[in-house]
Amino acid sequence: MINRALFQYDAGFKAYMQQYKFQGDYALRVVVQATLARALQRATYDVLVPIPVDVATWQSRGFNQVTGWLTGQPFFQALEVVADHKERPQSAKTRAERLVTPQPFSLAPNACKVLQHQRVLLLDDVYTTGRTIRHAIDQINLSGAKAVTSLTLAR
Repeated sequence: MINRALFQYDAGFKAYMQQYKFQGDYALRVVVQATLARALQRATYDVLVPIPVDVATWQSRGFNQVTGWLTGQPFFQALEVVADHKERPQSAKTRAERLVTPQPFSLAPNACKVLQHQRVLLLDDVYTTGRTIRHAIDQINLSGAKAVTSLTLAR
């Protein structure tokens, strides 16, 4: 698995994510948009696939933190969250708990048609254990994608 992170997950990035993602300050999406856009221009891929959020998260937060960074950037929502809510967010789990998290994703109905023989770039916010990305890769590989890599904002 190849993942590239744009930032180190340090105190500053943690504070940014706390305000943007967990306190719902959607205006903060613009802080990293230019850096992400440059990284996407340099990346080699055919289809950009953001990691989705579950229905309950969408309803409470009002946005997907990953797609919020993609204003004007084409992407395909190839993954769907299986459950409509999480028992606990990944950020509240220990490393050991994260590593045994069951598969949270399924392929969207038309994903195989769009992704087959394509180079897919997954996009997520923070790479901690890599479990979320690995689950996503497992599903994307079922679509017949040619290759799957990932980009995260921080690690």
